[in-house]
Amino acid sequence: MPGAGAPARMTFPPVVRGVLSNDLRVWTIRHDTVPVVTMVLVLPVGSAHDPAGMPGLAGLMADLLDEGTDRLDAIGLAEAFASLGTELSVDVGPDVTTLSLTTLSRFAEPALALLGTIITHPRLHDDDLSRVREIRVNRLRQLRSSASAVADRAFLSAVFGGHPYGHGTLGTTDALSRLSIDDVRAFHAAGVRPAGATLVVTGNVDPDVVHAAAERQLGIWRALQDARPPDVPAGRADVPARVLVVNRPGAPQTEVRVGHLGPSRQVAEYHTLVALDALLGGQFSSRINQNLREARGLTYGARTAFDFRVRAGTFSCDTNVQGDATPLVVSEILAEFEAVGGSRPAGADELDRAKSSLTRGYVRRFETSAQLAHAAARLVTFGLPEDTFDRFVPGVEAVTPAAVSAAARQHLHPQDATVVLVGDASGWREKLSQLGRPVEECEIEF
Repeated sequence: MPGAGAPARMTFPPVVRGVLSNDLRVWTIRHDTVPVVTMVLVLPVGSAHDPAGMPGLAGLMADLLDEGTDRLDAIGLAEAFASLGTELSVDVGPDVTTLSLTTLSRFAEPALALLGTIITHPRLHDDDLSRVREIRVNRLRQLRSSASAVADRAFLSAVFGGHPYGHGTLGTTDALSRLSIDDVRAFHAAGVRPAGATLVVTGNVDPDVVHAAAERQLGIWRALQDARPPDVPAGRADVPARVLVVNRPGAPQTEVRVGHLGPSRQVAEYHTLVALDALLGGQFSSRINQNLREARGLTYGARTAFDFRVRAGTFSCDTNVQGDATPLVVSEILAEFEAVGGSRPAGADELDRAKSSLTRGYVRRFETSAQLAHAAARLVTFGLPEDTFDRFVPGVEAVTPAAVSAAARQHLHPQDATVVLVGDASGWREKLSQLGRPVEECEIEF
């Protein structure tokens, strides 16, 4: 077997930046490999901007954007995109909403025209709201029966509490039932505005041509009102350690979430934390998976992850295990959280394996116009410098075992971790006292 070479260095292509007359920022990245173009419109409004008592409003509004315009109904709009060989994708996250498409370069301006029409003249009819709301309510009904979805929702709610990050994009059945088309229109008027938004265009295009086309098609976009959704506050820091139990009689397995608040994407130790996660639970050969799956045979897999957001984040371990092993699994996860920063610090060999999993093949994430556009959208979302991706491989390679252990002591807090368990509690509820934190039974709202 030949030896592996050094990881390839990444050089992100230059970004040509411009601003339209309405303050919409335009980023253009030239990528001449094939005659296609990808567009991603990043709107700085997401589920965390839902008004109080209205979880799911941002997602509902985004769902309605492609339901028609003042001149095209939903079918006509879909056919218009299809005639350009593309379709529109709308995604709502905690911090931003993105509208993206990929089409042939020669259709760039017609695609921009359609995108502009959707943003400036969405239909937002009550009939569409009723249908989309029913779809979302049915989806919530389905998720209610999924132990994984229940655990995810319970974990976010427990860790963030009343913070805007504490709910997902779907919202709740009760909130959706109360939302009106006037609520949707008001949220669109406040949140969908050119100032603060960014259009990313990548592909076989000329930056000057893109800017001129964007001015023609999107320059007429104006904010509909002065008010805008409030900024997302910093994450809360007073979350008590506890065990939340969602009892599901008869369930053979337990869905487990163990974690706590984490840093934002702007954290200075980002590369160290990414390496720490890969070593601890971010890959198949990591410590927690080797412990729970390979050594003990209690799960098909266990993974950890930092969920980096603009204002705060989380760190958690997710797994599902055989029911009677639930207390043992939680104890082992908490012990692994502690050990990497204390009793069993990171070793050089395991860290090298973790770093290799991150750096080798990293450049494959930037091969197509779509990959470049979405990477640039992440720069926009988190306010990151243009050389962020160039610095990833050398930044990870420079991480030392001592730095990993120090980061674990600073950012992993097993004593403060919230534990969420979804399963048949009759076989293990009494054993939870050994975890040393209050045990609460709860019901999760969908």
